[in-house]
Amino acid sequence: MRKVLIPILGVLGLAFAGAAWGDAMHGQCNGTGNGTCSDNGTNTPLGNSTTFGFTISPGPQTGDLIIDFLVPNNDPIPASFTLDFANNVMAGTATLLNPNGWVSGSLAKYVGINASPNNPIGAFLPSTQALDPGATGFFVFQVDLGKQTIRGNSGAGAAGGTFLVPSDFSSDLGGYILAFCGNGCKSPFVGTANSGGLLVNGSTLIITPEPASLTMLFAGLLGFALLKGRRVFSV
Repeated sequence: MRKVLIPILGVLGLAFAGAAWGDAMHGQCNGTGNGTCSDNGTNTPLGNSTTFGFTISPGPQTGDLIIDFLVPNNDPIPASFTLDFANNVMAGTATLLNPNGWVSGSLAKYVGINASPNNPIGAFLPSTQALDPGATGFFVFQVDLGKQTIRGNSGAGAAGGTFLVPSDFSSDLGGYILAFCGNGCKSPFVGTANSGGLLVNGSTLIITPEPASLTMLFAGLLGFALLKGRRVFSV
C-alpha cells in the first residue's frame, strides 16, 4: 500500500509545489460579471475591465515596476502599447522586446532577469490556446515605470485599478498582463503569481480553472490506489 501511495503523493507535491512562494505580485482589475477579476487558481480574467493594477505580498513595497504585455504570437505584431495612469496621465510606452517571441522556458529568463516566481510558459499558454488555438507563444511588450509604491494585498479594493487597459490590447484574446518589481522590492526581482496574471478573455467567457481538473484526477488515482490496497489485504 505504501509503495503505491508514496509515488502518488510525490506527484501531487510536484504538481502544487510551483504554487507556493514567498513574495509575489497579484493582478487586480475593475471588471464586473461572473468570475471576472477573481483569481481562479489558473489566472485572473480581465473580462470587461477598463483599469488594472498590481498588489504585492507582503506589502506595501517600493521598487522598480516593470509591466509586460503578452500578445499571442499568431496575432499581428503591434507597434507598441501606450500605458496611462487611471487619471489619464501617461505612464509610459510598452515596446516589443524581441520579434522572435517567447515560446519556451520562463518569462524571467526571456526578459533577462532573475525573478521569483519566474513564470514558466506552461502556466499561461494552455489558457491562451483555449481562447486562441493557433498561438504557440507570445510577443512580449515591456515598459519600465521606475520607482513605484505597490500596495499590499489587504489594501486592494474591488476596483484595484491603477492603469488604463490599452484599448488596442483588450482585443488580443488570450493575451496577458504580468509585472515584475525589483531594485527596491527584493533581489531577485519579485514576479507575478502565475494565477495572478491578468488574462484577456473577453467580457463574458470564463476559463474553467485547470487546478480543479488536476485535483479530480489525483483524487481518482488515490481512490484507485486505496481500492487496490483493500483487494490485496482481502486476499
